[in-house]
Amino acid sequence: MPRPTVVVTRPAGQSRQLTEALQAAGLDVLGFPLLAIGPASDDAPLRAALTRLADYALVVFVSPNAVSFALDALAQVQDTAGQAQWPREVPVAVVGPSSVAALAERGIAPPTHTVVAPVGAQAGEGNGEGGAESADAAPRFDSEALWSQLDTTPGAFAGRRVLIIRGNGGRDWLGDRLREAGATVDAVEAYNRTLPEPTGMQWQAVRDSLKADAPPYAWLLTSSEAVRNLDALARLHLSPQEHERLKQMQCVAPHARIAAQAQALGFAHVLPAAPGDAGLLAACTQWGNAHAGPAAPLAAPVSAPVATAPASVVPVPAPAPAATESTGSSGPTTTKVERVTPDTTSPPSSQAAPSGAAGTPFATHAPASHAGSRRNMTAWWLVAVVVVLAIAGGFFWLQMRVEHLTQELARRQQSNDTLVQETRVLSKNAQDTVKELQAKVGALDGQVVEARDKQAALEQVYQDLMRNRDDWEIAEIQQLLTNAGQQLQLTGSVQVALAALQSADARLARSDKPQYNQLRRAIARDIARMKAVPDTDLTGAAIKLDESINQIDALPLLSGERMLDRVPGENGKPAVPEAKGASAPAATGNVLTRTWDYVLAELGQVIRVRKVDDTNALLLSGDQGWFLRENVKLRLLNARLALLSRNEPVFRNDLAAAQAMIGRYFDTRSRRVQGVLTLLKQAQASAVSVSLPTMAESLGALRALKKE
Repeated sequence: MPRPTVVVTRPAGQSRQLTEALQAAGLDVLGFPLLAIGPASDDAPLRAALTRLADYALVVFVSPNAVSFALDALAQVQDTAGQAQWPREVPVAVVGPSSVAALAERGIAPPTHTVVAPVGAQAGEGNGEGGAESADAAPRFDSEALWSQLDTTPGAFAGRRVLIIRGNGGRDWLGDRLREAGATVDAVEAYNRTLPEPTGMQWQAVRDSLKADAPPYAWLLTSSEAVRNLDALARLHLSPQEHERLKQMQCVAPHARIAAQAQALGFAHVLPAAPGDAGLLAACTQWGNAHAGPAAPLAAPVSAPVATAPASVVPVPAPAPAATESTGSSGPTTTKVERVTPDTTSPPSSQAAPSGAAGTPFATHAPASHAGSRRNMTAWWLVAVVVVLAIAGGFFWLQMRVEHLTQELARRQQSNDTLVQETRVLSKNAQDTVKELQAKVGALDGQVVEARDKQAALEQVYQDLMRNRDDWEIAEIQQLLTNAGQQLQLTGSVQVALAALQSADARLARSDKPQYNQLRRAIARDIARMKAVPDTDLTGAAIKLDESINQIDALPLLSGERMLDRVPGENGKPAVPEAKGASAPAATGNVLTRTWDYVLAELGQVIRVRKVDDTNALLLSGDQGWFLRENVKLRLLNARLALLSRNEPVFRNDLAAAQAMIGRYFDTRSRRVQGVLTLLKQAQASAVSVSLPTMAESLGALRALKKE
């Protein structure tokens, strides 16, 4: 059964130790980075803060990456060939054991420096001895745990400066607490976290893990941002069915916030783990043991074939312990064949003779008739001795052969073990190489995409630069004619359109190219049509209307008490002489005549006789007269707007209505009224309806030229 696989999502190059530990624990590892770490786009604020470290009462590093990038920048600021020199009087605070280890590698560690960290971070990385201990019982390594180790008494940070070195984004919980405590917090970015683009091989491995017959997989999620990136990438590269199966995979999270983020995004199975590599390794090992298949049966010890001894051979006890120890490192390869030695076969031959002697106790007293039988018995004994010796020799040769085979098997077993160890080392190196190559291929893929984008941009710029002078000239002429046509349609200004056409023709004449001849002919015809348009003094007509509008308030109404602009003698009667200014001859005239004329003049001022065609004009009150004047002005304003917009029917209707109202309600014998009516007639005569030509022929010829 395939081994369980753990998907490590840490940034490339930062998971080697964890990967080796997981492989040593019997788990396969798949690298699938969900974060990419790089330098900050603008490190000027970081360098500026590092130049004044002595001004800060505390410097907080939020991660090992912050430690690495900040101290590298400090080394450049200090212009030192080796590592940066951290001021001993400036305390440092970190949130986890990895950051403590990163500081120690740079020479920043107690007792020479003050390092503040959560409980358990100084002793090691995570819950190293806890094994499968739950995340709730393990120590916490986050901003809250670090805050509990700082001096939070009132006034401890009042008026003091604190520097927080972090990456882009992230929580600002610790900074808010420090500000509430009265500190001045400066937060600078030392590195950038970006979303990497996994390679096609990595996505294929993920799709294979989502198949029904795939071995168990577990995703190791070490940050909330990695969880969000995984969900975003899965939505882009996986089908909806694969995305749902991915959410059913086992996830391992070393913090409650990460687990909550994963559950909020729909991941159903989240296993909590203690913080640090040791806690992650313990949780993954526990999961791997729960999902591993049955253990493979051990190989039976190899033993040499043992020849079956004849039935007459009796087995003897095992040799002394000293003989067993002499086997050395062969150990299990020594079998029970070693108990059969030449010594075990010698007693039968040595014991045969005495038994023969004992079998003949009366040989000296045997009669002569038994001599032949005795010789036969001797021959049989000789044969038996020879057979026993042959059997003993065979056993001795067989034992030597077995020992030789046993030694050969032991030697080959040791050689196989060595080859297995070498194969494991080579396999591990190959896996590391493959992971590094995958990371490099991913980086190269990103660079290729970026290069393609830049190439497309350069090609566009090249195409723009390759546009020749003729293209620019045609484009400018088209813009010039288009604007002139719009002005002609909106304002009716023939002069503007004529000037644009003449300017375009002059530019084409300077080029003097044959392909422009058709366009120049079209422009020449449009110029001729523009010149044939009769001149209309719309501006003068509009000025006359404005002057009429301004005089409406001073025109006398028929319903008025007196004629405002009547002068003596206007009605055909002689003017009444003044009493004090009379000449000498008049003073000497007839007194009665003068008196009669004076009475008639006074009566003429009291009683007037007028002929009015419309009696309603005499019944207007003061308010109605005001509304009448306003209505006349509105009519004239509408006529002016219609004149400027070249709406001749509306212009003439409004102008006729205004003239009718003036003739009906105003005193037409007044010189002011007559002057206004004269202005309106002149305006009506100036507004001649003219059909404006268009520039369609020139624009059509220009479009045809561009298509060529």
